[in-house]
Formats: sequence, structure tokens, C-alpha cells
Amino acid sequence: MVTLEYRKIDRFDTIINDARQACTSRPVHNLLLAYEFSTELIHSQFVKLYEEKAREWQADPPPSNLIFSHGQYFHGEEGIRYVIRELQAKSNSRRALLSLTNMSNFIGSGDQAVPSFMIAQFAIESDVLYITEYFRAIEVGSFLPINVTEAALLAKRILEAVRPPRIIRLLIMAFNAHLTSSFHCLEKAGIDMLKGGEIGVAVARKNSALLIEWLEGKRLFESEVAIHGLEELLAAVKSCADSYSQAFMSNLQQAFNMLSEIKQMRRSSSLESSIESRREEYLKLVDSAIAELRREQRGA
Repeated sequence: MVTLEYRKIDRFDTIINDARQACTSRPVHNLLLAYEFSTELIHSQFVKLYEEKAREWQADPPPSNLIFSHGQYFHGEEGIRYVIRELQAKSNSRRALLSLTNMSNFIGSGDQAVPSFMIAQFAIESDVLYITEYFRAIEVGSFLPINVTEAALLAKRILEAVRPPRIIRLLIMAFNAHLTSSFHCLEKAGIDMLKGGEIGVAVARKNSALLIEWLEGKRLFESEVAIHGLEELLAAVKSCADSYSQAFMSNLQQAFNMLSEIKQMRRSSSLESSIESRREEYLKLVDSAIAELRREQRGA
């Protein structure tokens, strides 16, 4: 028999630091993060720092800057109220949970973005609120702080409605945990939220500052690779070829080709190491395109 030990903490940063340290050299399978802390911690500065992002992820429907939201899958406020009612009726209920998983979301989905956060379950025993969460995968550098804050916000809602415990025991189980630099947490790049007409106008006016901003937005790591914004930009630049250097157009074309290749590769592999070299080439091409735009801005 194995008894789970919860590490006592007074800062949520400890969770993030432990996870980052575990994943520094390589991704980790079956990462367990188990902590015990006072309910006062859910009101900490850490939570305030990530609260806006966490609330976006719990929104239903999702905000326009996200590919999807967790709340979209667990029915947002309806799901949270269900958990509260269950705990009010029976504090140790085995049905007080938020589920984000359905096989129909995975069968035939390919590399389409679907939640990595699968389930959160809650129970109250004596003066302890138990929160157990399962992730099929978790990025521990940028996304885990949001996930922890989501748990804190859910705990806050429960404590407001149910006899308040003094202690929270949080267990996070991740089938795969990884540390990925420049991870953008499934937020859409600015250029991918635009309509083609907006891109065309900026290109026609040679608004280099805006083009640079859009290209810099495409440097972040994308869990679901979006190519349509870059494709629209490339088409618009080709239609205004006389206004842009051959070097810029060449770098932009190659960057688009490389991103398309990466998108195709991700359909057959979730291992970041297998596409890292391609990503490095892509970043160099984007940087070269940006540098060329800046050179033209200076009139060099």
C-alpha cells in the first residue's frame, strides 16, 4: 500500500518550481504534484497575477483570443454550480467533478486542439477540501501557473458556498509533463484573428511596424499550428511585390513553407524534439523577414 504524502507549502510558486525542475532535461510521464496549504493561499498575489487568464480559460463560451476554453467543455458556470450543489448535499460525494473529456472529442481529431485538462474532482472531509486534477499533458512553465490559479478560483467558489475547510489538498496528475520555451498557452496570434482585408490594407500601406508586430506574434510556440494568417500576409505581399524587397518576400515564403511543414509533422507526432530543428529554421526565417522590414524602415 502506498500512502500519498502532501507537501506543505505557503507559496504556489513552489508547485511551479518543482514541476519545472522535474521537466528541465526532458518531458516526464506520470508526474505527480501533491500539496497541502491553508485556504488563505487562494487569495495570494500569485492568484491575482494569473486570475485574468484563468478566468478566460473558465469562460463559456471562450473569449475570441483563445482557440477553446476549459469552461466550454465543463459547461462553465453550470458545471461549477453543479459541483457546489453536490458538495452542499453530500460533502464527500464522488460525483462532485468537472469533466472535460468525451471520446467524440478525440476520435478523428488528428492534431486539432482539444483540452489537456481532463477532469477535476472535489470532496470535503473534516476540515480538508480535496482537489484532484488529471491532465493528459501539461506545460509546466507558462500553462501550469494558469492551471493552479484555475484550481484556486474553483476552491474560492466552493468555500463561499459550502462550510469552509481550513486546509486544501491539491493533487495534480499529468500523464505527460513538459517545459516548452515561448509556449503561448493556446492563445491565437494576432495575425490569425484578423480578416484578410485588414492584412491587405496594412500591406498596401506598407505599415511595417504592424507587419513586424504580427510576425513577432508568430514566433511563439503553437500547440495547434495556425498558418492562415501567414498565408494571407504572403498573398497580400505578393500582390504588392513592387513595394517589398525580394529578400523579405523570399524569407516570408520560406517561413510559410516551413510552418506548413511543421503543421503537417505535428499531425503524426507530439514529440517536440522531433520538430525542434524545423522550428529553429522557421524562427530564423521569421527573424530574417523582420530584420529586412526594419532595414527597409531605416531606408538602408
